[in-house]
Amino acid sequence: MSAYAEEKTESLYKFNPVTSASARTLPQWHVAFQKTGGANINSDFLANSLSIGILPRFEMGVIPLFYTNKNSSNYTAKLNFWKGDQVDWALSFTEARFQTEIKQNAQVVERPDLILRSIQLGVNYRIPDSDFIISPFVTSVSGYLDSKDAFAFIYSYEIKHEWGLDVQWNFQDRQWLTLGYGFLRNSGISAYELMSSGFGFAWSIFRPKELFSRPSVGIYFTPETANTLFLVTSTFYEF
Repeated sequence: MSAYAEEKTESLYKFNPVTSASARTLPQWHVAFQKTGGANINSDFLANSLSIGILPRFEMGVIPLFYTNKNSSNYTAKLNFWKGDQVDWALSFTEARFQTEIKQNAQVVERPDLILRSIQLGVNYRIPDSDFIISPFVTSVSGYLDSKDAFAFIYSYEIKHEWGLDVQWNFQDRQWLTLGYGFLRNSGISAYELMSSGFGFAWSIFRPKELFSRPSVGIYFTPETANTLFLVTSTFYEF
């Protein structure tokens, strides 16, 4: 196979999401600032993860911005458990912990963690003999107080389910346009939020071996809340 043919074939597997996520993981030891697997693009805090490929089909990362909160921690992981020529499946998991306070009579009686978790199942399907990829997903998001008080735990427990679809078009060599629709939490941070439908698009370009190898910029709009988000991601030194 010629070098051009190899490059063209590999470009079929590059996916640039709006509401979903790429089902393929980063190559081993490659790094990217990307949409957090299992998290919501609707975050006003641009909660992307700084991720690294640990194994050929497994990556991990952290959300740097969340560490600006005192006594907080987080991590995210993604496994590309099915890898094929036309279909890829991935399971993503994200957990974030933020310390809170429970008071009685103005006195702090406990400092439990607020634990937020998300699990996402995503797929990238490449339509045969075309330049299109379809990527549906479903995400389960939960939140609760890790309190010794059973009532605080029970009353704080909440779970939401999100879903959406992206369609990517490889309209030019090394360039993509992705259109997305999602039924997502309004701000995308916790499970304690209303759900709204929204849509958006992103343009991406591939610049192999450059510092910003695959920059992607886009916009996402939620009509019900009139909220507009600007999307920015990139991989680094991608081959």
